[in-house]
Amino acid sequence: MSEEQFQKVANKDDLKEGGMLKVEANGKQIVLSMVEGKVYAIDEICTHEQGPLHEGELNGYDLKCPWHYAVFDVRNGKVSDATVWATNLNSYVVKVDETSGDILINPNGKKM
Repeated sequence: MSEEQFQKVANKDDLKEGGMLKVEANGKQIVLSMVEGKVYAIDEICTHEQGPLHEGELNGYDLKCPWHYAVFDVRNGKVSDATVWATNLNSYVVKVDETSGDILINPNGKKM
C-alpha cells in the first residue's frame, strides 16, 4: 500500500477516547472512533436507511445507529448478527503519525 493512498482527515486532538468524529475522504463520509487509544474508521452512513452514525452511541467496539439501532463493529464495519435489517459497512485502514498526531486513512475501503 503506497503512502499516496493515505489522506489526512483529522488530528488525534480532535478525537477523544470513546468518541466519534465525522470526516470525509475522496467524497466518502467516514466516521472515526477511538477505543482503547486505537483509531478506527468505517462508513458514516448506515446501510439500513442512511442514518448518521457519528450521532450514534459507541459502547466498546459497538457503534449503534441513532435511527433504528443497527449495531456495527468499528474494527471492521461488520453488522451485528442481532441487527439483520442492515448490512456490513466498509472499513478503512488507519495510520496515526505519532509525531504530529495526524490521523490518515486509506479511502479505498474494504467490505467485510
